[in-house]
Amino acid sequence: MHKTNCDYSSRISEGNLSFLFKNALVFGIALWVLCFLLANLEVQIEGANGWAAQLPTWRSFNPNLTWIFGGRPITGYHVYLNLLLLSFFHFPLVLTGFSWEKETRLFSGFLILAVVWDFLWFVVNPHFGMQRYTADNVWWFKRWALGFPIDYYFGILFSFIVMIAPGFGKKHVIMKYASVWVVQFAVLCGLTGLMVLIY
Repeated sequence: MHKTNCDYSSRISEGNLSFLFKNALVFGIALWVLCFLLANLEVQIEGANGWAAQLPTWRSFNPNLTWIFGGRPITGYHVYLNLLLLSFFHFPLVLTGFSWEKETRLFSGFLILAVVWDFLWFVVNPHFGMQRYTADNVWWFKRWALGFPIDYYFGILFSFIVMIAPGFGKKHVIMKYASVWVVQFAVLCGLTGLMVLIY
């Protein structure tokens, strides 16, 4: 299969900045819309009871497993929801074919989506809002720093590392991937900040 002008990896290599900026902008907006929809869906499912506290789902408190979710109990609800989302994220590869560049872009997007979606759950949840977004009211996050759960910082960091991974050893490629990530992250932060003001 020959490469078309729409191939993302080749555009990164060529350094087409206009394409990269527009692509990052559109991807960031699409990710945010997905975050917003997921947050609202979960509010409808969980209501005031975060981390599936009142849902009829299996739970594991085994410390050998709970580290996967930052010390929180593992629930069937979260396992299957995340597996479903990962499947949806990878569905485009069925149509376009696999490449490590596409994989890292999608997985990086998934990692940052998890952070923004989780935060938006509190923003749009009428039982929480920003006034109750504290360690005292959110039992399922154990460690906080600068007003946010530590898990968020790890999610953001890992998202960035995964995004730039295909460029390791090539400084100019790392800078292009990093720039794309920064634009996406800025879009997510900007739109999320707007929701904080609205709600």
